[in-house]
Amino acid sequence: MTSIEQLRIFSEAAISIFAIVNPIGGLPVFVALTEDMPKAERRRLFRLAGVAALVIISLMALAGQVLMHDVFHVTMEQFAFGGGLLLVVIGMRGILQEPKPASAAAADADTQRRLAVRLAISPIASPLLVGPGSIVNVMLLANQHGRLFAVAACLTAFVFVILILNYAHVVYRLMGQVVALAFGRVMQIFIIAIGVKFCFQAAVTVFPGLAR
Repeated sequence: MTSIEQLRIFSEAAISIFAIVNPIGGLPVFVALTEDMPKAERRRLFRLAGVAALVIISLMALAGQVLMHDVFHVTMEQFAFGGGLLLVVIGMRGILQEPKPASAAAADADTQRRLAVRLAISPIASPLLVGPGSIVNVMLLANQHGRLFAVAACLTAFVFVILILNYAHVVYRLMGQVVALAFGRVMQIFIIAIGVKFCFQAAVTVFPGLAR
């Protein structure tokens, strides 16, 4: 495999992680959660949320297969097919559901500063950033290309995730609510496509004749 081909595969993996994490699509919720916070504290919270999400998803890339094989006794083909279906459902739900009202999210952000860490870990880091879809994706990447590959792809994707979070209010103002929501819908389409690909790959592994 040439270096260009390796770079292409790595880029596709990092982009798939970014698409499923979808920080731009979540900007309306993130902004509402931190509306009343001082600018410096808000940036610190978002950086913490990004780092926490990266740690969570990297741990799943490293240890997810152990849980799958040794604890739940599930084959990779079964996991890939089920995970692909899950991504399709998540993408469809993201396209069809109505945006959450900002007032409900803003109420959670109106807390004392000592609760900022809790807010960064949950709900921002997980499940808003790292949810079932992203966990499934990195576990499949780890199986296909190796754990270090999956972790490196996570690191690459989260460089941009953390940058977007750090300047969430600026990006949100520049894009506007309509553009941010539209971008989020486009990312959901990519999530559906990734899920279909995983399902097809799993089916071809079990039934090689389908590839003809």
